Amino acid sequence: MAKDAAPPPTANETPISVLAMAGSLRRRSFNQALLRAALERAPAGVEIREFDPSRLPFYDGDVEAAGDPDVVAELKAAVHAADLVLLVTPEYNGGLPAVLKNAVDWASRPPRPHAWDGRPVAIMGATPGRLGTALAQRSLRESLAGVNAHVMPQPRILLAGAGGLFDEDLRLADAATLDRLEGFMVAAVAWARRLA
Repeated sequence: MAKDAAPPPTANETPISVLAMAGSLRRRSFNQALLRAALERAPAGVEIREFDPSRLPFYDGDVEAAGDPDVVAELKAAVHAADLVLLVTPEYNGGLPAVLKNAVDWASRPPRPHAWDGRPVAIMGATPGRLGTALAQRSLRESLAGVNAHVMPQPRILLAGAGGLFDEDLRLADAATLDRLEGFMVAAVAWARRLA
């Protein structure tokens, strides 16, 4: 699929707002790079906002009881406002990173309805290993199912051997993967429109 293959939104299609988060803190992160590549290939009619989950304090009921910190209120508002949340996860020891689970937990808290309730979500991930973040994505899907988010079932992006797919500047350089990524973003926007 060529980069310009996605048609512009029709007159009756409103723009889709996407909130994007990567669960890796590393400066030269394959998952941050994958997120950048995905956002560059978003179809027309998409408005993107990125949120850095490392800014959040760890969830603590005592902190919550004293009132949401400003950054938590910002996250909740951003998830509420998004037509689609795009989550990009590495895989740590067969699971998802704490920073991403922490964002899921904070945004699941009151007031009701909480931010994830009914929210369309798309998940992808990259790893130098062989499983392509399958275990992390499964864990993230389970967490999101528990808070009534609607995770796109297909297609899936589980990039294994990420070291061979990105160049030295962490630009995604594999043509087949770029095509898959563009198709994923088109499908994710369609998923958000379907559930709007």
